[in-house]
Amino acid sequence: MPAEPSPPPLEAAPEPAEALAVAEPEPLPLSIPVSVRVGLLTDQKAVSFGSGLRVEASGQAVAESAPLRIEPASGGTEAGIFRLQVAALRDPGQAESLAGRLARATGQPAEVVLDAETGFHRVRLGRYPTREAAEAARRQLTVHGVTQAWVVEEGGGVIDPALRVIQGKQAQRLPGRWLVVRRSDGEGVEVAGKRYRGAVLVYLNDRGTLNLINELPLEQYLRGVVPKELGPEAYPELEALKAQAVAARTYTVRNLGEFLQEGYDICATPRCQVYGGMGVEHPLSDRAVAETAGQVLLWQGSPVDALYSSTCGGHTEDVELIFPLKRDPYLKGVPCVEGGVARLGGGLSRSARFPATVMQALVPPEPARSEGAKLGARLHRLALLAGLVPPPLTLDSLEPQRVRRFVVGLFDLALDARLFVAPEDLSYLLQEPPADWGDDDLRLAAFFVKADLGDAGHGPLDAVRQEELLYRLALYLRVLEPTAVRFHALEDGALVVREGGEVERVPLPSPLLAFRRLGDEIYGGDLSLVAGDRLQLLRHRERLVTVIQEVEREGVAYDRSSSYSSWTRFRSDRQLAQAVQLRYPGFAFRSFEVLERGVSGRVGSIRLHGSDGSSEVVEGLAVRWTLDVPDTLFTAKRLQPAGGEPGWLFSGKGWGHGVGMCQVGAYGMALRGHDYRQILTHYYSGATLGRVVTATVAAAPTRAGTEPRPYDRGARPERP
Repeated sequence: MPAEPSPPPLEAAPEPAEALAVAEPEPLPLSIPVSVRVGLLTDQKAVSFGSGLRVEASGQAVAESAPLRIEPASGGTEAGIFRLQVAALRDPGQAESLAGRLARATGQPAEVVLDAETGFHRVRLGRYPTREAAEAARRQLTVHGVTQAWVVEEGGGVIDPALRVIQGKQAQRLPGRWLVVRRSDGEGVEVAGKRYRGAVLVYLNDRGTLNLINELPLEQYLRGVVPKELGPEAYPELEALKAQAVAARTYTVRNLGEFLQEGYDICATPRCQVYGGMGVEHPLSDRAVAETAGQVLLWQGSPVDALYSSTCGGHTEDVELIFPLKRDPYLKGVPCVEGGVARLGGGLSRSARFPATVMQALVPPEPARSEGAKLGARLHRLALLAGLVPPPLTLDSLEPQRVRRFVVGLFDLALDARLFVAPEDLSYLLQEPPADWGDDDLRLAAFFVKADLGDAGHGPLDAVRQEELLYRLALYLRVLEPTAVRFHALEDGALVVREGGEVERVPLPSPLLAFRRLGDEIYGGDLSLVAGDRLQLLRHRERLVTVIQEVEREGVAYDRSSSYSSWTRFRSDRQLAQAVQLRYPGFAFRSFEVLERGVSGRVGSIRLHGSDGSSEVVEGLAVRWTLDVPDTLFTAKRLQPAGGEPGWLFSGKGWGHGVGMCQVGAYGMALRGHDYRQILTHYYSGATLGRVVTATVAAAPTRAGTEPRPYDRGARPERP
């Protein structure tokens, strides 16, 4: 196999872009329709709605209140046809390519139809008058390598289009293709278990089935998009959500009317952008939409192609590598990383261990006659710190039974142990207790496990178990109070942290006990902090004692918090052959090689090798779908285990196509103090902010017109 080409070296991360000079973008001479139409479901044979709704045709109410059912009711249609569905693919380019190859090979017409509900592109072949003829053609397709086709039925074309509205035993036939379903109480119209603002349009498509479309104002539509694309619970940063709102608004404006022949503007799936309706709306994302109302990204006065994806793996990619037909200059690969860290000295050596160092500072060991007495004195001191008045007890042994009895007496836990441990808990919580333990020993051991005060070990407590016991008791009695926060900055002797949406300044003590957690290991040392790092603060009476930094294995990339920052996938030869067969029927997959990599290291093209010596070049995003991997930023290793199934181990980074804005990266930038303008200008090189306004003139037939609304190309932004 030829040596794989090396990607270009990654450029250094630039300084964050300056915020745009204008505080508020000026309105531009770009106008868009008052409402947006979103495809929810396609090719439905019938649809049902609950009560409390109003159905309109040609602007007049035709049904109200009661539950109803709507069906196609054309007075005359051409004979139905039967077709062969060959595949349902995510990538539209691959779907069109497959349709073209099959049409040339078979001489039969082939088409690609988008399923608005799933976002898949259905490849359909032939037009047959009967199911028997379609079945015969399906069997013949095997000579072209197609073995997974199935027969589907389509309307042969609608004549005298009409819809039937059924309420109980009453039915009425209404001429035309459109009905409008709405409700006036603002609760939304329910479709397939989800509620939607505005109106739901029922459209009789050219196949004689029904498309369900949500028509609503653009800003209301975005309220159901932003939280689905960047969840405000998982990514609660307003500036990141504002960047997402602008990107989603720009994408919508740019792609209005893309599915005009199906009666809608944009689909509700990842094929376009995900839309969840009213049920996903959230106050924080609502605020992001409101505070950026009307704002879009522009290039030379027109809305940009605002592509975005979940996780870019530390660097975005040039658009032409992933989408070979695009050449947009603002979609250039940029680093999703920022250099520089804040240093926080703690004075501890790496050999300092947690929690021993903390507990020895909080309750220092004192000279005593025995090891048991030493531990007893420290436990006594801990009880005083907790505000208890401990009885005059002594500990003369480190045997676990003696220690537990001493702790229970010293900290007044006897009643807790009796109330909170059931007899049935003993055999479940304790593993092979010594035979000489009595009932009280068993109950106390189980209580320690249940209260998270330590294990039920059998031998004398060594130094590590002593410190662990002291630490767990300190937490149990609130001598130490932990708080999970995120690092924001170091300012004038204070640690600035964020907890939820609140910012707090925590004075730094001297000395500060600082630790780093990497995996399961916690060790002392100075901290190298990046905004957004997770910290655990331990405080005693509101005074900071300890900081524990969660070191991110993914480094300092903006998108490091994503679960797809790094991933691995194994694909057997059999699995890859099946995936390839779906897109390239008849191709006998044997292996593949990488031909091209982009600036981020993403794979731009591969060559598939067949067992018969044939080959096929796959380019751009199609690489991802063909190999069935989360992203094209990967390496691949050939594995041939003895006695196991041979295949390929893919090790990669990122999730999605990696072009334009990195959504989790936007969150990381917001954590580090960048505003939404800086985020957008970082990921969309050279783009500027502008504002669009809704059209002030009424759009041509809409509410219950007889045809899909035509857009006035002069009244909406043209594509560059």
